[in-house]
Amino acid sequence: MTKSKDDNPEKTREHISEESMKDLLTKQLELVGSGGAYVWAIFFLCVTPNILNGFHVSSYTLLGHLPEDQWCGLPDLDATNWTLAQRRHIAEGGLNSGGCTVWDWNYKHLGQMSYEAALNYTSHMSEINRPAEVSCKVKGSYEYADPESTFVSDWDLTCERSIQRTSAQVSLSLGKFCGSFSFGILADKFGRKTSFSLGAAFFVVGSFFCTFSPWYSLFLAGRFALGAASSGLFYPAFTMIVENVCLKHRSWMSIAFSASYPIGMIILAIIGYLIQPWRHLQLALTIPSLLLILNCYLMNESPRWLITNQRYDRVYKILFKQPSHYEIQPALAAPSSDLVTDKKSLEPEAGSSVSLLDKLKSGPLKSIIELFANPSVRKLIFTSYFMFCVTSLSYYVTALNAANLSVSRYLYIVATGLVDIPSYLVPVIMLRFTGRRITTMFLFLWTGVSLLLVLAVPTGSTTWIVAFAMLGRFGISATYSVVTLYTAELYPTQIRNSALGTCSTFAHVGSISAPYVVDVLGALGWYIPTTICGCCVLVAGLLTLTLPETGTDKLSDKIDRAAAPAAVAATDAAQPEKK
Repeated sequence: MTKSKDDNPEKTREHISEESMKDLLTKQLELVGSGGAYVWAIFFLCVTPNILNGFHVSSYTLLGHLPEDQWCGLPDLDATNWTLAQRRHIAEGGLNSGGCTVWDWNYKHLGQMSYEAALNYTSHMSEINRPAEVSCKVKGSYEYADPESTFVSDWDLTCERSIQRTSAQVSLSLGKFCGSFSFGILADKFGRKTSFSLGAAFFVVGSFFCTFSPWYSLFLAGRFALGAASSGLFYPAFTMIVENVCLKHRSWMSIAFSASYPIGMIILAIIGYLIQPWRHLQLALTIPSLLLILNCYLMNESPRWLITNQRYDRVYKILFKQPSHYEIQPALAAPSSDLVTDKKSLEPEAGSSVSLLDKLKSGPLKSIIELFANPSVRKLIFTSYFMFCVTSLSYYVTALNAANLSVSRYLYIVATGLVDIPSYLVPVIMLRFTGRRITTMFLFLWTGVSLLLVLAVPTGSTTWIVAFAMLGRFGISATYSVVTLYTAELYPTQIRNSALGTCSTFAHVGSISAPYVVDVLGALGWYIPTTICGCCVLVAGLLTLTLPETGTDKLSDKIDRAAAPAAVAATDAAQPEKK
């Protein structure tokens, strides 16, 4: 019995040219990207990881807050029947060090007395010769109220080691700094899904390190991995939406993607309020990260990236849900007459050797050098650097500043998340009517004035202090989205990516500096962080006036056209089009 042709599992593949295959796949991508299950699958698979990223923006405020109270535990006094207040009065009476230092008494001798006798003895001896003030670690160890609620108590990150507490947030920012460019390169080189999967692995491993680490160094390594992973999840996920969703849905999905970040902050505050021990809270934030394994399994590679890398069979299977029955027809070989046969033309001319420095200048460093070689571009880039740095600094200071404002850290994080959500929508409306420059300047001034108004509020008026701080937070969150768009339009195509990349570097300088501004300078005065940010933001707003408007002009392509986009557009309109 003979088999029919339909029963043959190996059908003859139909030949098709590469350009025709590209057209076929691109049209199908536009069709499936206009709506339906494909679009919604991409949206949910990309948005859920960004909610997890939002967990760690303000987690430092909950996990590493300073204890409500701390004192110096003295073993020589523990065996007495004194109350805690009595022991503290003998050891710390008259000191304002918050338990970091104690009086240099012979506590073994005092422990053999009653409290009244010890009090009379120390009072009498203080009148004769006041004892020295020594570190608590010399006489005993730190003790805390509610020690399980913060990792500070696990590793004594207080007093002389308080700066190391700040390192927990700095390590997260350093991870973002490294991840922002390394995962971006990986995504372009090896694919969006590959970069996303690697970021997910970093996220899961870093979360477990933070949860179960017995050493602070390993905890910092976990925080660094979380920072790097947040970039590894953010950039590929956002790129997947931009590349594979049609323009009709792309705008609102991009806004929803950004808004998912503060949703994570709100969920963090709710979980943190319900779960007090910091390791239990960290575990509660770690368990949802296991869902990333499911995301990696369900997510397909970006079809547009696959088309660019000529992986047409895989794109066809993703878009058509079946294996491809096409075979790319090889291109015809070029005529032999077109080949170069002159050996002299293939040999380098004498004396034309190029140094390594010249190769770098004409290769990888070319676009970087061009940022500073042209005076007009140089003026723009330094202004952009300052704008990005102070924007990022203010963004993270307003996110971490709950302790300095003496407000509930849970309510502060919820308020921050709720303020961030509409801040992504307002710039969209403003840009339609006021343009890039006026919108950016207005938002900078709004932020600066709001943060400086905190100084005019009496210290006890916590509600008004937080209200003005949240107004500043609203302004700086809105500014962040506008500044990125404005900067991309300021520079010509030749150096646009280099400009944005170096601006991102200065943004991370601001985010790395923010924890030190909050913890170190905030300890000197609760108003100092908001004052510094308010002044810097006002300066950035004034510098915006020196920049050209880009919203009404077409983007420039070459460097000599970058200085005055409006003038370029007028010149182009007056000149006849060259054929």
